[in-house]
Amino acid sequence: MTLHSLYRGIITPFKDFVFPPLCFLCGSRLLSDEVRICARCWNSIRPVRRGDYTFTVLLERFAAGGAVDAFQAAYYFEEGGSFQRIVHFLKYDAVTVFGVELGLRLAKVLLPDPEMEHLDAVIPIPLHKSKLRERGYNQSESICRGIARVLQRPVAADIIRRSKRTVSQTHLSAEERRSNVGDAFDVRPKEYGRVSGKSLLLVDDVITTGSTIESAARTLKKAGARRVVAASAGLAMLDVGAKVA
Repeated sequence: MTLHSLYRGIITPFKDFVFPPLCFLCGSRLLSDEVRICARCWNSIRPVRRGDYTFTVLLERFAAGGAVDAFQAAYYFEEGGSFQRIVHFLKYDAVTVFGVELGLRLAKVLLPDPEMEHLDAVIPIPLHKSKLRERGYNQSESICRGIARVLQRPVAADIIRRSKRTVSQTHLSAEERRSNVGDAFDVRPKEYGRVSGKSLLLVDDVITTGSTIESAARTLKKAGARRVVAASAGLAMLDVGAKVA
């Protein structure tokens, strides 16, 4: 036994006894196979299913727009729910490990798609450079890192940029969202060769109306992308009968 393994065998159990690992969300003690969030909290988040009303509405919108060829999402974003709290930790408290974990879970949703075998790169929705300076990281890129571990594809965070600083989409109508992000993205001129003829996975943390990811997908298609798959860790749930205008 090495000194390092001996240290871990003694110190780690002692540390866990004195400072027991607790769930970030509910405060319960974590089991040995749980990391930062307990299984009960993960299981409290409603997964997105194909055929759900919200999923179907977004698919129809993307199909009508023509820029997004396929779409997948992992969980529903519900006000006050566990997923919202996870995203809050990720976006505002720099707990980027939550992004990686969301990416790992989103990758499991993506894996059954046979087109993933032909995927060339995983691309996060970019932040404007001023927002990136303020936050210090891109939460969508951390989700991409989790996806990349499973799909074994490179993360290409430098292909597309947000050339226009947009206002927060949170309180905007669907029409205002489209206008806000309509011309927000462009492909860096020297990166066209990495886009033309490629199959790309475009990833955001949460999709509400799809305006942001659709605008970015349209930019990639104009640069020659063969196929763009949109994916998000979270999807804002629509009331039955509501439409994404």
